[in-house]
This record gives sequence, structure tokens and C-alpha cells, in this order.
Amino acid sequence: MAALAVVIVSGIGGSALAERGRDRNAGGKVWPRDPYPSSRATRRAQEFAAARGDVSFAVIDDSIGLRGYDPDRQFSSASVTKALLLAAELRRLQREGLPLDDETKGLLEPMITYSDNRAADAVYAQVGDEGLEEVARRAGMTNFEATPGFWGGDQVTAADLARFFFRLEANLPGPRRAYAKGLLARITPVERWGIPQAIGHGWSVWFKGGWRPAGQEDTSGAVTHQAALLIHRGGERVALAVLTDETPGDVTGFGAIEGVTERLLSAPPPNRRGWLAP
Repeated sequence: MAALAVVIVSGIGGSALAERGRDRNAGGKVWPRDPYPSSRATRRAQEFAAARGDVSFAVIDDSIGLRGYDPDRQFSSASVTKALLLAAELRRLQREGLPLDDETKGLLEPMITYSDNRAADAVYAQVGDEGLEEVARRAGMTNFEATPGFWGGDQVTAADLARFFFRLEANLPGPRRAYAKGLLARITPVERWGIPQAIGHGWSVWFKGGWRPAGQEDTSGAVTHQAALLIHRGGERVALAVLTDETPGDVTGFGAIEGVTERLLSAPPPNRRGWLAP
């Protein structure tokens, strides 16, 4: 079995730890919260990913930051880039003072909700690599690399996609934020495999998947990816990205994503009110 690539980045959520020194009702100090997913759950997901050999994942909560398995490994993006295309097009409209009209909605909605490639081509023609790179830069995606002329060949990492989704609201232009999140919440049922299929009750999910079978010309080969923002009814906020070089399918790529998700998130988040400190 490959050695586990365990990553913890303390920079995300550091200030939030200080905020959790106060109880919401009593105003008293509390101990810092335990991370979610737990260390045991993260280790189980890492072991699962390592055993498959072609799976990378990154998970972020708002306590200790980013953890994962091989989270900085680059993959060809396939359709997960469409989440960035959505942000880039809405940002272009805002910058140029243009309305979100029916023609634009007629591209964005099929591009996101059922992953229409022709619609993505039309949006890409408007924003180009420069628009994608701007979104990636603003989102803190340090390893994103555009592939000129081919949005589905952009190089992405699980860590960067988790960063994009963890700060999803900040990465979408304010006036059209609710519209964009609505699209990411309404993915067609036949594409709700992976993370939405594996999470338990009580979660709301905004996500985008990407997949490509083997044998397609001018590509790097098969991939199956998914990245999501999840918010539990108790307030827990988690971003998760799982990237694979596996073909799409229940026992291949879909199963890999569901296997990571189940091991990370099968247990519900703990009570976050905390213990009063002495």
C-alpha cells in the first residue's frame, strides 16, 4: 500500500478558532472544537484512497483547515471546470455592466444542471483562459493551470477545488450569488452520484462533477471527479473534493468518490456548542 499523504493546513479557519472561545448563549469561553471529519474518519478515507492508487481528495472544515490524501496531485479537470466557468461568466457580466438575460441563463443553466458541453463551449468563448485564471487566482487555487483552447483539459487539484467550494459565496459575484448557488444545488438526478449519494441526512449540498470515459481522442484519459460545499442543518460547513483517474461507473469512479465520502462523513457532526472552560 502506498504511503499516506497526510496534509494539514492551519491557515484556513485560524481566526475562527478564536471566535469559538465564546459560547453563543452564555458568552463564556469554551475549548476549541474537535475537527470534523474526525482524525479517525480522515485516516480511514486516506487508507481507502491509498489502496486504490489513483484517487486524491481534500476536505476542509472551519477548525484546522485542509486535510487529505495526495491533495496537490494534478488531474485533467473534465467538467468540474464548469463551476469556474459559471463564476467567470457572472464576473464578466458584472465587470461589463451587462444583465443576466435569458440568453445567458440559457447557457449557464444547462452547463451546470446537466453538464452540457456545448453550453460550456459558448461560455468559454466569452471568458477565455483569462477569465478562468482570474477566478482561480481570486479563489486561492495555487496549482490551477489552464489548457489553451480546451476548458476540459485544465489542470486542477483536490486541494484547490476544496478551496474554491469552501469559499463558494466569496467566489461568486454578490448580485448573482443566489442564482449561481441555485444552479449548483439543482444538478439533475442522474448526475447526483458520489458525494450527494453518500452523505447522510441533514446536509445541503452545492456541487459539480466531471467525468470522461477512456478512449476519447486528445485527452489524458478517463477521469471521474466531484467537488462540493456541504452545510449541515446544525451549521457545520465542509468542502470536499475527490479526484480520480478512474472511469465513470458505480464500481469505478463513482464508487471511489462515494467510498471516500462515506468514510469521512458517515458520522454526523458533533454538537458544536462546546464545553465551558474553567
